[in-house]
Amino acid sequence: MTRDFSRFLRPRSVALIGPEAWCADVIAKLREMRFVWSIWPVVPGAKFVAGIRAYPGITQLPAGPDLAFIGQDGAQAVEAVAALSRRDAGGAICQGEAIPADLGRAAGDMPLLGPGCRGVINALERAPVWDGAHGLRHVKRGVAIIARNASLAQSLSQERRGLPIAVLAVAEPGRAQTGLALLGEALLRDERISALGIQAEDLGDPQALIDMAQTAETLGKSVVILRSGHETGARALFERAGMEQVSSPATLLETLKILHVTGALPANMFAALCCSGGTGGRLRDLAQAEGLDLPAFSDAQREALARDLGPGGALENPLDCSSAVQRSVPRLTRIMSEAMTGRAVLTLLVVDEALQGVGGDAAWERIAEAAAAARARVGMPLALLTTGPEVWPEERAGALLGTRLIPLCGLPEALEALAACVALGGPLRRPAPLFLPLPDAGVGTRIPDQAEALGMLAAEGLAVGPAQTPAAEEDAVRLHLSAQPAYGYVLSLRRGSAEATGLLPLRAGEAQRLLEALGCAAPEIEAVVPALVSVQDYVIAQGGRVAELELAFCPGAHGEALASGLKIRAASA
Repeated sequence: MTRDFSRFLRPRSVALIGPEAWCADVIAKLREMRFVWSIWPVVPGAKFVAGIRAYPGITQLPAGPDLAFIGQDGAQAVEAVAALSRRDAGGAICQGEAIPADLGRAAGDMPLLGPGCRGVINALERAPVWDGAHGLRHVKRGVAIIARNASLAQSLSQERRGLPIAVLAVAEPGRAQTGLALLGEALLRDERISALGIQAEDLGDPQALIDMAQTAETLGKSVVILRSGHETGARALFERAGMEQVSSPATLLETLKILHVTGALPANMFAALCCSGGTGGRLRDLAQAEGLDLPAFSDAQREALARDLGPGGALENPLDCSSAVQRSVPRLTRIMSEAMTGRAVLTLLVVDEALQGVGGDAAWERIAEAAAAARARVGMPLALLTTGPEVWPEERAGALLGTRLIPLCGLPEALEALAACVALGGPLRRPAPLFLPLPDAGVGTRIPDQAEALGMLAAEGLAVGPAQTPAAEEDAVRLHLSAQPAYGYVLSLRRGSAEATGLLPLRAGEAQRLLEALGCAAPEIEAVVPALVSVQDYVIAQGGRVAELELAFCPGAHGEALASGLKIRAASA
């Protein structure tokens, strides 16, 4: 379902429905954020609230508000939502508690966040609706973040590490009506939003997530998920949706910074310049742990760098350029430009440690000037990275962003963020449809007649062999398929200690890629791929009734994969 969030996200009239003191507090916060449009407190018996005319009820408002904030609980909250829907309000946020199903029915097609939603800050419009400290400043373009709890939102808004946050929603969308995907899609469609971050444990309808991802793909934007745990089904769903999961709020901020400036990265190749000789080794080790490639400089680069750095230096990537920190801006610009002109899709300039005692702010300004000039000359992304716990002051971070430089903080977080951006630019990071199990497929009962099931699989082209010998079983490719409503049909392949996961239906070339990840040789892949397709065709032909399926494959005498050890559970017809 598509809902119109245009008025919700760009309100020119805000209604406040709740106790007088609560309305007065929200009005103060709206004024603090310089909201200059209409505010309509609804407080029966009050003529004015905080100097603003009050209304006895929703029916007496001048018009349906673009956005309403509800500070009531239970039946009162449900009644307010229903009245707002009848007045054709643009949307509502319910801070109080009420039965979600009752709120959803009362809202109808009106966008609704809550119950228990803490609010939304829209720094693009200076139009927040918020209960608590915020700290966001007005921005013209930035990222959007959907957070599950107010404590994380407050932390993100106060320690945003230079990230321009345009919209920060604090809610558990979907409790009553508006799911993460619907809200995320509305935010992505705003041309002023550059990327989307979502903190979520419950992702809601997996197909809705895919639909949102398709919108992101169409608009050339990326989505990053902050979520605890690494279930194989969730991992496969994120890959199918073209999204990427990160491990911490700090990494989420660093990833969104890169995406805001450059978007997803097209390749896994980076250059690095370190203003301290001791930093290069640590950077190299962390980059290797994240799977990041730091290719050697070309002969032409090494020759040019030697001219500017002088004899005796190790001309390797990462490059120790601590001796050049006090050089002139033109020479620093040349050094940075030379490092950027190779195969790297992004260059890191590690700057903080070498500046202690060698010029302070003047050194920062000289390096920032040279970095901006190198970025403009080469036209490739350049990030300035502080390695310690300190973060960029907002003014300095804003100045760097103004010259298309990326202000990153912390080596582990920055390198995990770079790995996430590489994954987001990968060739298979394209949204693709899911085949979903029936709602009751997970309940499942064992199919009593395994011979009948084998016959149906054989009709789909699967060759069935005898039970495998212990030696063959050890080398077999083992398949486990499970119906998981949160993700779809999760297909896990295992061989020895190697494992690969995908979702049905498999995309073109995906079966081969999964088997390659298991270390299968080309003849084995050629034999097993048709068998996997046969299993997929069988499950789809069962119309989503299959709850679980297990098989083992080994190449047969004639090159085809023979299946054995079939186990199936399925919902009753």
